[in-house]
Amino acid sequence: MNLGERIRYFRRVKNLSQQELAAGICSIPYLSKIENGVTEPSKEIQQHLAARLDIKLDSKNENEIIHDYVNLFFSLYQRDHKTAKQKFHSLTDSPSQSVDEDIVHKIFKSIYIMMTTEEVPGVYTLLNEVAYIENVIQGQKAFYYWLARGQLSYLANEYVDAFNYLLKAEKQLEENHFQEWEKGYLLYMIGLSANQLYKNIVALEYTKEALVIFEKSYFFKRCADCRIILAIVHLRIKNFDESTKQLLLAETIAKSFDDGALQGIIYHNLGGIATHKGETDKAIQLFCRSLEVKEKEPLFAKIMTIYALVKEYQKSNRREQGLKLIEVWLEQLQGNPLYREYELHFLYHKQLFTYGKHNETTIHFMEKELIPYFEHRNEWIHLATYYPIIAKYYENNHKYKQASIYYSAALEAMRKMHELGVTYI
Repeated sequence: MNLGERIRYFRRVKNLSQQELAAGICSIPYLSKIENGVTEPSKEIQQHLAARLDIKLDSKNENEIIHDYVNLFFSLYQRDHKTAKQKFHSLTDSPSQSVDEDIVHKIFKSIYIMMTTEEVPGVYTLLNEVAYIENVIQGQKAFYYWLARGQLSYLANEYVDAFNYLLKAEKQLEENHFQEWEKGYLLYMIGLSANQLYKNIVALEYTKEALVIFEKSYFFKRCADCRIILAIVHLRIKNFDESTKQLLLAETIAKSFDDGALQGIIYHNLGGIATHKGETDKAIQLFCRSLEVKEKEPLFAKIMTIYALVKEYQKSNRREQGLKLIEVWLEQLQGNPLYREYELHFLYHKQLFTYGKHNETTIHFMEKELIPYFEHRNEWIHLATYYPIIAKYYENNHKYKQASIYYSAALEAMRKMHELGVTYI
């Protein structure tokens, strides 16, 4: 990054116009030439601009800057949040004065926030301040920038973006030297994102690679994370024995570390196996057990299990239990865009419990709220499920033109899934 780019970067970060920065130092056209690299200012003008921006224009060695931040990430990777907190505060006591310091700080602050709280609003601001120069970020900074972007998109349920950002981070693995644990974590995140996109083969490949790295370093909790992903993929292809095997191996690790959150995830997925095998009562017991061990966990750690339980209550015609569960949690979902998908799923099942599947009121809700949301997000898996329900309603009511439209839309959704590499049985 040249001198002009560094000046422009901090001017934008500090929300100054060219007029405000140039006042009393140089003309606006001259500042514009500096920022665009057309001219090199005198040392005196450089000093005045640096003083107004409260920065240093000389850059430190990138490796020197990033070393301590990578150590911070290693503590986060090990889930040693206490040590990570200490390292984070020691690194952020003084404001960044060089561009490289500022970029690295914002990238790793974003990662720190996401890996300790999973909250995303403030992270958007941090990464957006870096985004406009993302084309000139290189090396380790680029790896962690794309990793942070991928994590942010993943937490925001933007799984396609997450997957693509993480693949950009993987490109940095090919071009630069990284430690095995850094590579393992990225491969795990790619597998995790591919899993959310139902890219089962891709998820298996990346997750297995990550598992090998974690096993070599005896990082058992990360091994358990990988085995859960493998279990989910095997569940989708109805390989129940392999799925159960992976979950039981993960459960051994979770119990040895007395990790309630991890146990909750395992019981949730064992419940998913019971669901696919048609063992409704067993599935309900496992989902309830999952919620019990995750009682003190935040909502994002429980929401999938709550939704799975709602669906089991609906399948087994347990109307009162289903409605009660929805009412307990629906209020906490409303108004939070991160949970809008689940809010709509819950509202749909509330319609089912209240009016039935092929009722006009239910169909009206689906057409006005449910379908537009998933169409806007290109959520083909959900659309492939919901389109035929509406089509069947119109077919039953002899409205064959409308039925044909929705059946065609369902086929198109399945075609899109195929194009994206989604495999789901």
